Amino acid sequence: MTLSRASRTLAATLFVLTLSLTANAQAPGPNQTEWENEDLNLRLFYPSDLVKADTAQVMHDGNFTLFGISGAADANLAEATRCLRPTLLLELPESGPSQTTKSQPTSDGGTQVTVTPAVTATIVLAELDIDCLTPEQQSKSTTLLADMAEAVTRVPGMKPIAKPAWYNVGWQKVHMAAAQGQPQAQTQSQPANPSNPQPSASQLSGQFPLYTLGLSTNWNNHLLVWYFSSNSIDTLNRITKTTVRFGRAQAAPLYSVPMGNAAQ
Repeated sequence: MTLSRASRTLAATLFVLTLSLTANAQAPGPNQTEWENEDLNLRLFYPSDLVKADTAQVMHDGNFTLFGISGAADANLAEATRCLRPTLLLELPESGPSQTTKSQPTSDGGTQVTVTPAVTATIVLAELDIDCLTPEQQSKSTTLLADMAEAVTRVPGMKPIAKPAWYNVGWQKVHMAAAQGQPQAQTQSQPANPSNPQPSASQLSGQFPLYTLGLSTNWNNHLLVWYFSSNSIDTLNRITKTTVRFGRAQAAPLYSVPMGNAAQ
């Protein structure tokens, strides 16, 4: 059967339109920057005010560091992070002073001083090196993904602010955990003690809490985890809206639900 000229023209027009729509769907949105890893068959569209940094910054003596704390400095964190290998590090560049101070008189004749830190934020994408796992860790393979995300709650000084949960990004199953606090490396004079919990954010006098989110997933036999952190809950909620595209799937936010901070 031979197509008429009108039919061929219509078919060609529809084909071009489909290609155009596909290209538009893959393009980054306003104020977004694209990152792609062909080996992972993965694309990210992250906020453009974040910049790529050297992943060596999150390694210390061959150990992965999470929010400045390495497994070498804390045995409880070591099991969850020892075999993580960073693939991408994004940071919010510093601009201006590290903090600002504002003073104003109070009704009783005193002075109220408000210290506001400069906003910081990071996104780290890491992959679990399966060959690095011990036989004991391999025997716990059903909990590997949960352990990767929940590492944010195992950093000394951090406490959960949301119940860990599974959810879907499109068809991709993802595990979530979140924590808030002030990361603190354990020392010999300050051993980890489960019966003596870390102080709450309101008890960290003169310190600013860090808000963190861990997201892990098994994508094409790659065990991946994203670690988001910021000293601003609003900024954390903004950067977790980074969109991801798994293979040919439609791009979607990594975590679209606003995260709240713990009671002060």
